[in-house]
Amino acid sequence: MFNFLKRQRFRISIGLIFLTFILMLLGQAEEGRVENWFAKSLQTIAYPFQATTNFFIAGSSSLWNHYIWVLGVEEENKKLKKELARYKENHAKTQELRLAYDRLLGILNFEKTNPDEKIYAEVIGETQDSFSKLLIINRGANDGIKKNFAVVTPIGIVGKIQSVTPFQSVVQLVTDSRSHFPALIQRTRLKAMVKGNLDGSLSISNFPRRMSIKIGDMVVTSGLAGIFPKGFPIGRISNIEKKEFGLFQKVTLKPVVSINQVEEVAIILLSPGNIHQPLFTEVK
Repeated sequence: MFNFLKRQRFRISIGLIFLTFILMLLGQAEEGRVENWFAKSLQTIAYPFQATTNFFIAGSSSLWNHYIWVLGVEEENKKLKKELARYKENHAKTQELRLAYDRLLGILNFEKTNPDEKIYAEVIGETQDSFSKLLIINRGANDGIKKNFAVVTPIGIVGKIQSVTPFQSVVQLVTDSRSHFPALIQRTRLKAMVKGNLDGSLSISNFPRRMSIKIGDMVVTSGLAGIFPKGFPIGRISNIEKKEFGLFQKVTLKPVVSINQVEEVAIILLSPGNIHQPLFTEVK
């Protein structure tokens, strides 16, 4: 008997499975007067397997959809980054054009309102050490520039020509510690001598204590000494140091021209209103 069952185990298994399906069909075909206990038992047994299968199918589907979504977001992110980079580049170019336009417009207005004979140049370099800072411009002797000519902007003075080559010139700044020149307090017309400081500021030393001066006063060139034409802005008074005793007071000025932001300058070749022409100027 045992050997028979062993030999026929495959056929017996098929028969049992077939019988199970028959019973299931019979159970489902019964009228609904009593609850189908057999179908209910099968559902109870199969539920964990169905739930697990549904969980893995749903999880796999969600994971796949999330993966596709991440790929789409990543691609969109790359596109947005490229567009942002192009926008920033275009914005920078537009900003640079606008600033250049503003500078050129200022130079054009300066040319119209200022009667001095001028030539314009670009700053192409600078040199600096512990005691001074010099600018290098792209105009030289071939353009009529000579030593001691005034270098200005529409805002105010920058410095004077220190040395010249045929195609370039070196500018000594007004803030150079070796620079000193006569000036006027614009409000009171008092004369003073302005000099440069190592920290980039300007100062008036030995200014008489009894002379009227206040914070915010504009200091302009006096037109003396044959360097700068009269009336160019130099700086505003930012500090007054007056000791309890003494005949003088020390005055500090903030230059009107930010030297670190200078890109174009004008070199004055001849100033009709200035009787004290710069040294070596050819009078026409």
